[in-house]
Amino acid sequence: MYPTITPRRHRTALLLLVAGTIVAAVLAAAVPTYSINTRQTGRLDSRGFPLFYTDDSGRHLRLCETGTRQCQGATRRDLVPPEGEAFYWMATANVRSQLGPIEVEFALEAAFGGPRGFRPIVFDRIRIRGHLRQAGRYILDHPYGSTSFRAITPTEDRNVDFTVDRFCSKERRGFCNGRITNFLRAQNPPKGYIGFGGRRTLVTGGTERNDLVLRTAGGDVIGQTSRFAVMGKRAIKLAR
Repeated sequence: MYPTITPRRHRTALLLLVAGTIVAAVLAAAVPTYSINTRQTGRLDSRGFPLFYTDDSGRHLRLCETGTRQCQGATRRDLVPPEGEAFYWMATANVRSQLGPIEVEFALEAAFGGPRGFRPIVFDRIRIRGHLRQAGRYILDHPYGSTSFRAITPTEDRNVDFTVDRFCSKERRGFCNGRITNFLRAQNPPKGYIGFGGRRTLVTGGTERNDLVLRTAGGDVIGQTSRFAVMGKRAIKLAR
């Protein structure tokens, strides 16, 4: 059996992502300049989302909604307003440390925001959640650099809850304004995809590294993993 990564609802975070006229650009009919870093996407689909995103290595990904195991069973029916969501790409991992487990997620997500929840938005995400038995500051070395986060009092069920979402804005010339520049991918993915959905494997494509290392503020390594569950559908024929 393949473990399942269940997409979570982030209504509060999504509303905070949208401001003023920035999202209105998503609805434009012209070819947008959205990208995960510097390259262009395809035209918008009928829902107002780019047909694909391109990373620094030139790899193109479309929304993963084919209903297959590699897309976690997601279909177009999952991306409808106001609560719908879908992923161009997602990589998750579990780090079992000496002080407890944490879950790590990197993603490029499509959803809806705005006051009424009907405006298409895309954002990239770095998320760290879990429970560590000692409060304090920790450092996670990951494929896109290093992130410092805090664990609050251990009496909380989830005393680690760190998320950074960066909106992908046309006004920023396509930058998602985040740290994710390359799509992490399985080393030997199935044809047409860059990962196996919920199955964790060794990966490649990280900007800095291809694993996770959890350290204390003093630098002591307390946990690490090299296995990720990756979801992503290749855009084989590019839109013009």
